[in-house]
Amino acid sequence: MSTLRTNALEGVDAKNSITIVAGAGNITTTNVQEGIAKAFHHSSNAAVVTDSFNVASGTDNATGDYTYAYTNNMRADDSYSSPHTGNENNDTFVYTRTTGASSIRVDTINSGGSNVDRQHSGTIHGDLA
Repeated sequence: MSTLRTNALEGVDAKNSITIVAGAGNITTTNVQEGIAKAFHHSSNAAVVTDSFNVASGTDNATGDYTYAYTNNMRADDSYSSPHTGNENNDTFVYTRTTGASSIRVDTINSGGSNVDRQHSGTIHGDLA
């Protein structure tokens, strides 16, 4: 088996795509810039970030209302995806309240529609600034 070690890979097309052969001739093309998460977090019910990538901090604004600041900003036009999920009690729903270049604000609610403090996690997909 050979090992390739490098600090950078760059595709040759305009989208910086790279073709990856995943054994036995299975070919997948992936866009390096758009195909990976730009941030993720797993947080406690008090916005304490327990694991993350590109998330600098969490703020507990009120019951079930949290803001997460990015280490590296997203593009300023707010056009990115932010799926989030709750991690407790099988009745937790998480939705994104607002997105911005430097942070995201999310709410955790129960099946009755009330904000509740719950563990939650999320990923951010889009373009970095």
